[in-house]
Amino acid sequence: MKRLLAWLRIIRPPIVFISCLGALVGALNASAYINDGGISLSIFQLSLIIIGAAFLSSGLMIHNDVTDLKSDKVNRPHKPLPMGSIGVKTAQVTGLALMILTIFIALLINFKDNGTLNWKCGILTLSIVAVGVYYNHYGKYHGIFGHIAVAYGVGAIPFWGAIAIAPEHLFLMFPLALAIFTQEIGREIMVNAGDFNGDLKAGYKTLPVLLGRKKAMYVAIIFYLAFIPIYPIPYFGWLGAKPVLFGPFYFAGATIFALSLLITWILTYRVVLQNDEKKIWSAFEKYERTGTRVAVIFFQIMLFLEAFY
Repeated sequence: MKRLLAWLRIIRPPIVFISCLGALVGALNASAYINDGGISLSIFQLSLIIIGAAFLSSGLMIHNDVTDLKSDKVNRPHKPLPMGSIGVKTAQVTGLALMILTIFIALLINFKDNGTLNWKCGILTLSIVAVGVYYNHYGKYHGIFGHIAVAYGVGAIPFWGAIAIAPEHLFLMFPLALAIFTQEIGREIMVNAGDFNGDLKAGYKTLPVLLGRKKAMYVAIIFYLAFIPIYPIPYFGWLGAKPVLFGPFYFAGATIFALSLLITWILTYRVVLQNDEKKIWSAFEKYERTGTRVAVIFFQIMLFLEAFY
């Protein structure tokens, strides 16, 4: 039982849930757009979308914990790998195996329904895996490029779901993916600002380590603010698309999400000014890691409702 719980912890169930729901809303909204408000997805397609997203996020998280071990020994010593609940080699092989398996799942998503291989989704999945592996091994040593690598994977979630069932509509979800990608750069900088001490001792060169925590937070707020003029694009129309991709549920959810990013930044920054490391750690965990995840899930639920609006 303890070993099973260790595996559940290492895959990070909230992130797996966010990944699966994000891919699902991408697929559902793409299907609704293509079919004039109706949704036409088989159980086979839906199952592989959920399984593929779960395997991909789990594989990346497991592999991330392997490469993050030095930092986690300082910041999160109770995680499975620092505690020795799971062997490092076992985790490494399992993470890579899940990522590789996801590439084959992406290729086969539409095979039962129309007998074709989804090469576009397969290539996109391969690129997500490649960027994820790059980040886990090297991105933490290359400043903002590491944060961009993480944001690429997060922004690709709804894009992946849409291409999974509608590869011929390649850029349908691009505005949404771009908006999510933009804010996620800021969020990733903020998360690493919270991990500052462990990353510094581990020798990582994240933006907070290179610039200092406060200056990095100023960079993060720029990306949060840049999200604001981008997120309305899918609501008002992309390249003159009619009907528009999203409606009121999306716009309300995205607006509340944008406000939540700004609010969590302000709440965290106020604590940073106190120069109390214990309070700072707690603030980043509470607002930037947990708080923004809750906001992401809320946004995704609104996107899910949008598919049926």
